[in-house]
Amino acid sequence: MSNNSDQKRILFLSANPRETSNLRLEEERREIEERLRLAGYGKHPIYSSGATRPRDMQQAMIDYKPNV
Repeated sequence: MSNNSDQKRILFLSANPRETSNLRLEEERREIEERLRLAGYGKHPIYSSGATRPRDMQQAMIDYKPNV
């Protein structure tokens, strides 16, 4: 990748609903981030928010301005 200004911003939102089995969301995020890093997309290409509520989604979009 040429430089950080060209890097796409990825927003990973997750929530594990109550009374459901554990979805291993942090492990999935870590695996995706590692694969992107190994492919040359930088050290921290993913912005993430766990236990996301609807209002958190809107704020994350404003804060991070993701491409994906």
